[in-house]
Amino acid sequence: MADFARYLPLSQRSGIDERGVTSDRRVPTATVLRAIARALRTAGEVAWVARVDDDASTVADAVADLVAGFDISPARRALESAQHALGMSGRTPAVDVPVEGIADAAAVLEARAVTITDRPQATRLVELDDAVVAAVRIGDALGRPIAVPPLASGAVALRRATAAPTPIRAVISGHSLHATDAAWTIGHGPVLVGTADELIRFLAGYGDRAPRPARRGEFGGPAA
Repeated sequence: MADFARYLPLSQRSGIDERGVTSDRRVPTATVLRAIARALRTAGEVAWVARVDDDASTVADAVADLVAGFDISPARRALESAQHALGMSGRTPAVDVPVEGIADAAAVLEARAVTITDRPQATRLVELDDAVVAAVRIGDALGRPIAVPPLASGAVALRRATAAPTPIRAVISGHSLHATDAAWTIGHGPVLVGTADELIRFLAGYGDRAPRPARRGEFGGPAA
């Protein structure tokens, strides 16, 4: 078992209600997809070509990547994860679900949220992961964070931490990670902090800004 997986629940604060923790991710995944759709509609068509990350990818690319992951097979997903870790190109947009502009993207994401909510089978954590990472990337491009429920960001952070590639694991090994704006902590050891978005971004391999040590008097920081 990976070091981070030994320290559940996600929040180590007794005041957090964790009765909603479940292996079925239908509700949080649908919630994040709807939040992305709302953010896109608010931003308008000009946002479609806004840049995400530090490469040439746009919001259009990030949405296409998210849509292409709907119902993708575990084997294909594992291959694409390995390709991303090696710096190779991402998944090919879904041919049968073209996305042409902000309004169309919002409609596709809202339809997917309805499908997820209404279907009988559970939604896997990896689907929530796709939605949360997309929300962080698209929020960066739009210049305003897209709200993600704390239990959703915490679950994705834990998944990413336990499967982190060597360069990321070298940074977080022997440390705990605390989201300063989401009231969750994962791992054990000296505390590294960042907002939930900052931690997700780093763990997902987008950008190179690592979480920082907690400052004096801050959560888990050195005593004053």
